[in-house]
Amino acid sequence: MQRREFIKTAAMAAGMPFLFGGCRTFRGNSKINVAIIGCGRISTEFEVPGVLARKDIARIVAVCDLDMKRAKLTASRVEREYADGTKIRIYRDYKEVCAQTDVDAVMICLPDSWHALVATTAICSRKAVWLQKPFAQTIREGRLLANLAKRYNTVFQVGSQQRNWSQFQAAVKAVRAGVLGDIRRVEVGLGTDPAGGSSTPQKVPSTFDYQTWLGPTDPSAPYCESRCHSQTNQRARPGWIELMPYGWGMITNWGAHHLDIARWGLGAAGPESVSGTCTWLDTSGGKLWNVHDTYDLHFAFNGGKTDVHVSDKFQLGVKFIGEKGDWIFCTRGAFKVTPTDPDPVVKPGEMGPLEASRPELMPKMWKMEKSCLQLHVDDWLEAIVANDPAQTATNAEEGHLSTALSSLGMMCMELGRGRKEGFSLNWDVKRETTGKVEYDALMKPFANGKFNLDANLAEFKLDCSQALDS
Repeated sequence: MQRREFIKTAAMAAGMPFLFGGCRTFRGNSKINVAIIGCGRISTEFEVPGVLARKDIARIVAVCDLDMKRAKLTASRVEREYADGTKIRIYRDYKEVCAQTDVDAVMICLPDSWHALVATTAICSRKAVWLQKPFAQTIREGRLLANLAKRYNTVFQVGSQQRNWSQFQAAVKAVRAGVLGDIRRVEVGLGTDPAGGSSTPQKVPSTFDYQTWLGPTDPSAPYCESRCHSQTNQRARPGWIELMPYGWGMITNWGAHHLDIARWGLGAAGPESVSGTCTWLDTSGGKLWNVHDTYDLHFAFNGGKTDVHVSDKFQLGVKFIGEKGDWIFCTRGAFKVTPTDPDPVVKPGEMGPLEASRPELMPKMWKMEKSCLQLHVDDWLEAIVANDPAQTATNAEEGHLSTALSSLGMMCMELGRGRKEGFSLNWDVKRETTGKVEYDALMKPFANGKFNLDANLAEFKLDCSQALDS
């Protein structure tokens, strides 16, 4: 109750509406029927176990992936877990999944470049939606998804599970209570990605629909395992996560987590500007991965009174620094999402999960009886049962605003390529524009042929401009 009560209080302080009561609306099924769209490493370690742990209210009925090897492995795992003769339906096309009348909810666990397309169809198909972070690949995609979720009153959870982690809640609660006075600075450490991957073309596996996997990106990109995911280890870190345009690297990978906590603590929708520098991964010698390497970014909040400083030189985590120099720091400690994640430059453990500059400033953590991962899944499933979109820890609007921070950082780094002095962008958070047409062009949705949001929305008699303006 303490955890849930804080999430609700923080949400209302930010002006989010709250709905109480409601009725059970998941199509009359005795349990919530869940489909897993994407059967990769995080899906198999987070989403699938999270639903399997809630056999009291939910049941996985289908899986979907463009790689049939991974889809079948996941389906078999679920069938073994249920051990009651259940047969999990296997799909290749997410639209076919969303068209199933007996599917109440979908968990979208795909490369970032696919988030907007699949989530749009899921929302408009009136499904409850779980979407892995980062919320969207571009800011315009994010705004469209947030508007659609509001329009359809979707029970939506973004995979920002740190909002259900006791040390992050304790730090944010203390900061919002004014323990540090006015916040002058927030230090955010995210780590870096390793160079590597091989650009040598390979034969496409017979089980993998690679051309569809490319979706809204360049259809001529040759197949290689380093571009996509491992064919031998379902839980290995995929190459796309550090390969543009499928992912933007650490600025959105870990940034979607820690910048979310920074913004949550500040209680602000967004910054007024971002400036900074970065270097890029070495792609010589046939190395494929091309996202940013080191980085040093400054986001100006509260009219420039608060500097959110993002750097690989900081310990992985978030440090709030007040007007008198006192601080509160929160992190995951030595925890990584999966063992295959790269270590940050400053390794975890330098400071504990929750630290403060003085003992009397140290916030109190509530006792976690479940992992934050499970609590996050619980929130979503229980919100579906209650038919209460406001019950989730990170709804679509919150997911969009936090991911927009990461996207702005990426835009600043991209526009600063080749400039030793870096780059600076202004940001109008209400109108969501930099004020420069050529800069705003980096925010447009990804599209290629039939893989575009206009086509998906047209199936529901909507269009992008209508959804963006709603």
